[in-house]
This record gives sequence, structure tokens and C-alpha cells, in this order.
Amino acid sequence: MMFQLKQVTIFLMIKLITAINNFPEILTKTYNQTLNLSSTAILTCHIRDLGDHHVTWFKFDLLTSSSYPLAVGEELFITDKRYSVTSYSTSTRDSYWSLEIYQLNLSDEGTYLCKIANRRASISVSIYLNIQIPMILSPPYLYVEPGTDVKLNCSILIDNQNPKTLLSSLNWHFISNQLNKTKPDDVHIRKRLLNNSLTSSLIIHHAQIYHSGIWTCVYKRQRRTAKLIVEKGEISISNFINNLMSFFFVKMLHNDNV
Repeated sequence: MMFQLKQVTIFLMIKLITAINNFPEILTKTYNQTLNLSSTAILTCHIRDLGDHHVTWFKFDLLTSSSYPLAVGEELFITDKRYSVTSYSTSTRDSYWSLEIYQLNLSDEGTYLCKIANRRASISVSIYLNIQIPMILSPPYLYVEPGTDVKLNCSILIDNQNPKTLLSSLNWHFISNQLNKTKPDDVHIRKRLLNNSLTSSLIIHHAQIYHSGIWTCVYKRQRRTAKLIVEKGEISISNFINNLMSFFFVKMLHNDNV
């Protein structure tokens, strides 16, 4: 009797180990994807040896710290028609499963999980989707003499979102050209809504040398920069080139890589 029990136990262990060894692999690694508002997101998972298992898509909810299912296989669990699931195979072992989201809005931003699971094992990969709003800052470079009025305009698309949230999220930062200088307090910010855009205007009356530096318009992870130079007399060609080169160097460091 004991011998038979041992045989059954060994058999079940071998079966369990075999099942785990034959479990599918997700070859895709965790990654971030940044897309513009109203564009299309295609989140893809590369699967090896899927067999009879199913790919399930989840979205992580920050408010509840839990995930809710969006689709199993190609069957959607949500009624939002902007979502769809597609798949194709490149060999008998390799297949690609994609969650597609059309006409992206800000509520689509977040962490998505591509997951395969059964009662014995579970694997998943996270994909973070970042939605950015089209953003323009003008002029990008400005040279003026002391006493000149300066105005920089930073605009973003609203797209039926809460204007109050955007108003509080759109801010300005300053990096002075002079050592030990902080953002001047004689700067005025005016925000206005016009059609489908929000514009934040940075206004400096009678600009002085200490206003020279990099002015950055920030919305969440997005940044747009402008360089302001306040100097007496006409700018020389060499100074202009040097200032322009330094501006684009700083711009590369501070702007989004999009």
C-alpha cells in the first residue's frame, strides 16, 4: 500500500514538473510607450509555446490597487468599441498578441498587463502607456534689450478634459544664466481658454538681465523650453551662435524624446 502511494506521489510530481516546464513564455520585456492624444496604441506581447493557454489583458487601477480584465484571447470584456485584440503567428511556436486602443484619451494612460495563467503557474509582463497632449511653446528663442516687454506662449490641446485640472497642471520653471539666481518674482502668468486649447502666457514687463535663462513650460512629464537673452546693445554673430548652440543643447536635455 505504501509502495503504491509513493508511486502515485512520484507520478503526480513528474506530471506537475512537466506541466510547469511546458508552460508558455512571454518573450516581451516590460516597456513604456508614449503616444499623443487621439492616436492609436498597439500593445504587443510575444508569446512562445502558447498551446491551449490563453492570453489575458488587464489594466491596473491605481485607485483600488487592483487589476481588472480587458480581454481573454480575442474576446473583449469591455464595451468600449475603441478596444480590440489581434493576433498572428510567425511559426508553430511563436505568436504575437496585441491590445489595440483607438482614439486615445487621458483615461487610457496607465499600466497594462499581458498575462498567461492556470492553477499551477502564472507569468505576466507590464506595459506602461503614457498619453501626452500636443504642446507648443513660442517663441523658442528670444533676444531683447533691457526694458523690453517679453511674452512666451505655451499651448496645449484640451480635448474635452477638465479645464481646471489642466490649469493647475500647466506650470513654468526657470533656470537662470546667472549663478545663485532664483526665479524672478516680477513675472506674470496668464492662462486662457480658447476653442479647444489652453494657453499659458508668461509675461515680463521691462525685462532685465536677470531674466536671462531657460524658461520651461511643464505639463506632467512633458516639457517645452525657450531661451531668453536680455543684453544691452546689438548681439554679435558669435554670441548669437554660441547662445543658440547652448540653447539647443539644454533643450535636448529638458524636452521629451518624442
